[in-house]
Amino acid sequence: MSAARRLGRGLTLGGRVPAAVGAVLAVTLAASLFAAVGERNGLPLLRLGLLEPRAVFRGEVWRLVTWVLFERDPLNLLFGGIVLYWAGRDLCEAWGERRFLLVYFGTAAAAGLLASAVAGLVWPALLDMVWVGFWPVLDALVIAWALLYPHRQILLFFALPVSGQALLLLTVGGTLLYAVFSGFAPFLPHLFAEGAAYLYASGRGPGQWLRRLRFPRIGRRRPFSVIHVDRDPDRRWMNRVGAGS
Repeated sequence: MSAARRLGRGLTLGGRVPAAVGAVLAVTLAASLFAAVGERNGLPLLRLGLLEPRAVFRGEVWRLVTWVLFERDPLNLLFGGIVLYWAGRDLCEAWGERRFLLVYFGTAAAAGLLASAVAGLVWPALLDMVWVGFWPVLDALVIAWALLYPHRQILLFFALPVSGQALLLLTVGGTLLYAVFSGFAPFLPHLFAEGAAYLYASGRGPGQWLRRLRFPRIGRRRPFSVIHVDRDPDRRWMNRVGAGS
């Protein structure tokens, strides 16, 4: 078995998850561990990956994606990995692995960009705010899953059966509840990521709007069409140029 195949097999955790989900899990775990060790030894790995609006406006645009690759709390990392393991499998099955990765990091970039824009244009006090962690994107995945499977039930906290519809309300309501009690600033990326996921998974995003536009087809003619000829049994099918135009 080649090294690439062994790596792909390893990322699937023995065939339990798609390789895309395993790759996100592996990279997040490795980045979080290296950041934790490096922070204690004076290495600025974590500081280079944080989402900081002032740094984004200086041109450090990679922060719009890298901030979701680091998790500083071990419990958040553990339970976030469980959520990614659970939701990622179904979303990869529904979307495909490439689309899953595009949605995952696209949601991170959109939430980071919107939070930075709010800091720079509306709320200057947030220019030095920093955000880090993959839970905003995980909340977005949960919302996308709930919209795709509104009637499927899961065991919330491994004990409480809830449907996808209820899970969506609990996710958004929980985020708003935390924001009211702890302040909206720390939860701006959560709210933007959840909003982006809702628009995308419900078919209300800008891409869907553009695809729904209908433009007149001017000057386009069908080069040929197939017609049925009944009179000659030896030439039952033939092409007629310009037919049906």
